[in-house]
Amino acid sequence: MKKSALTLALGTLLAGSAYAQSSSVTLYGIADVSIRYTNNSNKANDSQFQMTDGAVTQSRWGLKGSEALGNNLKAIFQLESGYSLDNGSMNSSGVLFNRQAYVGLAGDFGTVKLGRQYTEGFNFFGDFDPLTIGNYQANAWPFFLTQFRANNVVSYGGKFSGLDVGASYGFGEQPGSLTKASSTGKPYFGARAAYTVGPFGFGGVYQEIRDTFGNKQQMWGAAGKYSIGPAKVFVGYVGGKDKTGQIDTNFMNVAGNPVPVGGNAVNNPRKDALGYVGLTYQATPALALTGVFYGDHIKNKNGLTNNAGNRYTGVLLAEYSLSKRTQVYGTVDYNKVTGGVTTELPGKNNQTGAAVGIRHIF
Repeated sequence: MKKSALTLALGTLLAGSAYAQSSSVTLYGIADVSIRYTNNSNKANDSQFQMTDGAVTQSRWGLKGSEALGNNLKAIFQLESGYSLDNGSMNSSGVLFNRQAYVGLAGDFGTVKLGRQYTEGFNFFGDFDPLTIGNYQANAWPFFLTQFRANNVVSYGGKFSGLDVGASYGFGEQPGSLTKASSTGKPYFGARAAYTVGPFGFGGVYQEIRDTFGNKQQMWGAAGKYSIGPAKVFVGYVGGKDKTGQIDTNFMNVAGNPVPVGGNAVNNPRKDALGYVGLTYQATPALALTGVFYGDHIKNKNGLTNNAGNRYTGVLLAEYSLSKRTQVYGTVDYNKVTGGVTTELPGKNNQTGAAVGIRHIF
């Protein structure tokens, strides 16, 4: 780079205002921690008391910003990192911005983003789950099928009157192949659509993620919600088929109950058929109550032929706002597994958890 060009670039970064008079950068985050009790927490069915992450939101910090470019067009970016308050550690070793890291353009046409982003399944059910997708293993597992985030993604999102749509594609970056994963990414595709009219909201989603051999982990779903005064009712369905084995191995595997040997996910893909119903109720301006029940019928658990069973979960949550930025909460969750699905809990076929916590938004 020529010295004059380098001097100009440094001057722009330091002065800033000459080229970015209509830009803004915001530092934001959530600090959320809870004290949790869990019974049957290991193979010996011991109880556990712990200080851990928040019940429904993970602690995070981030930077986001925008610059007006004219004609209702603006450049945007977001960098977001998760952390744990109990020990101050990052949630992903070696990955600074593990939650989101993207840059893009937004305008009347919608928004285009490039980088690490939420999957379309996570985006969709974040709006249609009463818990907005939980944060404990015990209350978030129904949406592990979404895999939460993907790398190397280009996405489009748009809102037009009551219609909200989104589509995204992730590059696998495997030389010579568009359908196989590499060490830097997994081929991914997702699309969603939702429509709101009056008190009703409904929609659907589909996505798939491939592994290094080109095998697919697919998920699809549909959901609806209806507002009645201070209450909102939710119903939803999540389906899945996994030939990669990732859901059982990486997401549903728990310490003390390892995945059995001999399974073959390609020949015997895991199949999920999950339904849920829930309710949120704004009892007072400060007190919000949530209840939800999830039930999943699973076939070919751990890649074993006809290895089937069910998982049921009930969650109750009460949140009280001390201010616009600070809430305290209490929650109870109960999980039960049957048949081949018993490997999703570490000890007995049931587990109960209870927690209290505090959340501050900045």
